Amino acid sequence: MKKYDLSTLKYSVTVAIVFSLIFTLLLPSFAMSEEKVTITWAINSDPQRQPWAQSVAKKYEELHPNIKINLLVIPWNDFDSKINTLYAAGTPVDIWTQWGASGIGDFYYRGMLMDLTPYLKKDKFDLSDFLPSVVNMYKFGGKIYGIPIYSVGSYLYYNKKLFDEAGIAYPPSNWEDKSWTMDKFLEIAQKLTKDYGTPQAQYGVLDGLWPHNAWPLLFGQDIFPTSAYRNGKADTAYLTHPRVVKAIQFLQDLTYKYKVSPTPAMQQGMAAAGNPFYTGRIAMYLTGGWGWWVLKGLEKKFPWGAAALPRGATNIKDVTFSDPWVIAKTTKHPDEVWDFWKFLTSKEVIGDFMERVGAIPSRKSLLSGFYNSYPSIPPKDVETVVIGSLKYGIESPNHLMIRYDKIDSFLKNNFDLILLNKESASNVLKDMQPKFVKLLQEITKE
Repeated sequence: MKKYDLSTLKYSVTVAIVFSLIFTLLLPSFAMSEEKVTITWAINSDPQRQPWAQSVAKKYEELHPNIKINLLVIPWNDFDSKINTLYAAGTPVDIWTQWGASGIGDFYYRGMLMDLTPYLKKDKFDLSDFLPSVVNMYKFGGKIYGIPIYSVGSYLYYNKKLFDEAGIAYPPSNWEDKSWTMDKFLEIAQKLTKDYGTPQAQYGVLDGLWPHNAWPLLFGQDIFPTSAYRNGKADTAYLTHPRVVKAIQFLQDLTYKYKVSPTPAMQQGMAAAGNPFYTGRIAMYLTGGWGWWVLKGLEKKFPWGAAALPRGATNIKDVTFSDPWVIAKTTKHPDEVWDFWKFLTSKEVIGDFMERVGAIPSRKSLLSGFYNSYPSIPPKDVETVVIGSLKYGIESPNHLMIRYDKIDSFLKNNFDLILLNKESASNVLKDMQPKFVKLLQEITKE
C-alpha cells in the first residue's frame, strides 16, 4: 500500500476547495455574458426612418449575438404618451429620441433620463467631430444627457422649373443677404401665382413652418421668453407683441389678401397624391429640415433648390431641430444600452442615416457627403444654406420646454381661427394672450 503524505493531501484538498469556490463565484458572471439581453429602441413611424432602423438593429445583433434589439415603432401623435406610459409602468424604452410633439427637455424634467457624462468620461468618448452647436445642446445642470445625430434648420424649398419659366432669379442660399426681405418674397410669390383657386392653379407659396413661433422669429420676436429655453418653463408670453401680430397677419394675408398661397381646403385637395409641392404647382415651400429627406429624389420630376428664409426684420432666428439618442434612467441594462448608444452615434451609423434618410449629420467629417447628395443643387449652395441656418438657429421649443404637447395643442386650435380666416390675427392673439399665460403657469406648477 502506498503511503500518502498527509501534509500534501491537506494542501491538495485546500487548493481544490479554493478553485471550487472561485468557479462558483465567477459562474454568474460567465452566465451573464452569455445571457440574451433585450434592448428596446423606439422610433416613430416615419417611412424614411424605418428601413434604416431595421438595418441598424440587424447589424448590431450580428455583431453582438447576446443582444436582441426590440424595435418599437410608434406613430408621431402617440410617441410621447407611449414613452411616458412605459416608463411609469416600470418597463421603460431603453433608448429613444424626441420624435413626437414633446422633447428632451420634458423627459429630463420628469427625471426620466440617464446622465451620460460618467460614461463619456470613462470611455474617453471623442466629441471633437461633432458640430460645436450640438455638443452642449442637451446639457442640463452641467451634465450631458444626449448628443444629436443630426441638426437641421428650416428652409425655403423652391421649384427651379417654375422660376426658370418665369425668368425670375432663384432665392438666395446666403442667410446674410439683406435684400431677401418679406416684400421681395411677396413680390416673387405674386409673379409666380396663376389661376388662383382653379384646378390648374399654380401657387407662389405653401407654408409648412412649425412650430408656431417660426413666423414671429422671422419678424424678430419670439412668443416665448429666452429663459424658457434654459429652464424648460415660461410664466409669460408675447403673443400680442407688435412684431408677432405683424408676422401672423402676414401669414394670413398670403392666403386671403394677396392670394398667393392655397387655403387649407385647397391644400387638402392637392395633397391627395402626396405633398402638394410634388405636384409641380407650388413655387416656394417653407418648412423644416425634414424637407431634405421628404423631397430627396424629386429632381427626377423637376429640379428644386433650397434657400434661406426671407427676413421680416434684421434680427431673425431660424428654428432648428437637433435630435439626440437618450437612455432611460431606469434601464435594466445600462452598460449594454450605452454600448448601443455609442454604435448609434458612430460615424458609420450616422453616415448611413444621412445617406438613407437625408438628414444633415451632426458629425463634421460627414458634411461634405451631405452637400453632394442633391443633384439639382450645387454643393456650395447646399453648404451655404445649411451653415447659415445653423448660425441663425434657435432650437425648437418643443425640444426644450416641458409639456409642449399641451402648448402645441393650444396654439394649433387657436391659430386655426386665423388660418381659416375666421378672425384677424390681432383679435385672436389678443384673446389668446391671457389664456396662454395661464396655461404656461399651470404647466410650471405641474
